[in-house]
Amino acid sequence: MKIQEIFSRYTEAVALLHLYQRAVKANATKELAELDRYAKALENHPDLKELPTSIDNIIFRSAHDGRPRVFAHKKTSLKEKAAQVFYHKNKQYQWLLSEAYELFADFVEEAYAYAGYIDNNFWPLSDFGSITLSELKTKDFEWFAHQSRAKRDVPQSALNRFREKLPDFADLEKNNKINLDLKLLVILVEHLRHLIVHMGGVSKDKEKFIDNVMKKTGYSTKGEAAEEHIKFINGFFADGKQKNTVALLEVKVNPEIPLDIHVDIFDMLSSGLVSCAHALGEALIAYEASIKK
Repeated sequence: MKIQEIFSRYTEAVALLHLYQRAVKANATKELAELDRYAKALENHPDLKELPTSIDNIIFRSAHDGRPRVFAHKKTSLKEKAAQVFYHKNKQYQWLLSEAYELFADFVEEAYAYAGYIDNNFWPLSDFGSITLSELKTKDFEWFAHQSRAKRDVPQSALNRFREKLPDFADLEKNNKINLDLKLLVILVEHLRHLIVHMGGVSKDKEKFIDNVMKKTGYSTKGEAAEEHIKFINGFFADGKQKNTVALLEVKVNPEIPLDIHVDIFDMLSSGLVSCAHALGEALIAYEASIKK
């Protein structure tokens, strides 16, 4: 097993998520176009404008008699229908981002296993468990992978160890050509995933959420640099009444320009994780070469 193989498996899985995201985007665009055509058709029939575009009965089956019971009767207007398309699209993006983070976490676990496998001195003694040195020499990569997965607070604890042992990686996280603080990005996505999976993508206290991200990153919440970090984190939440909701839909660069140019929020976050994984993989390649000299 080589780190290049681990990275390749990871990127193949992430590529599928990006294809799924593009399919979601295409389907939403098609739905909105259909609704727009319907709205234009209604202009010739003003008497129909007040009618709902759909009427739905939502049922369950009673455990007492097995009969269907209506527990909701929904009438949906054209405007509400369009809002539902955006809501559903954002929900799908949220879950794709959650999967992207889980794939990244798996990569870090395997990369950490690889580091311990090629150099037993890379790991602190606590990561090996109760094993003798003679036994350790007989262990294969899968044993190291098992130990890595059992490490407390992975992937962050593993990333912290990488920063200690691979200073070039730690430096590249903050000083790079893509102008992204990769350490902040990884911890932010970890916390966004928690909101998505456990809180429906809505924070009960966004200020506390931001404080937690900053604290785990090791950054102060005061000063000019902190303002930039907080602004960055806030950029992944909606505005107005939905200000506590994780928002991953595309953002138009300039609404006044009649060109369809957007910032792809999901792509930026998911690709940022790949950038971090690539930087880590390259650092491990260099480390392996150095210990073989």
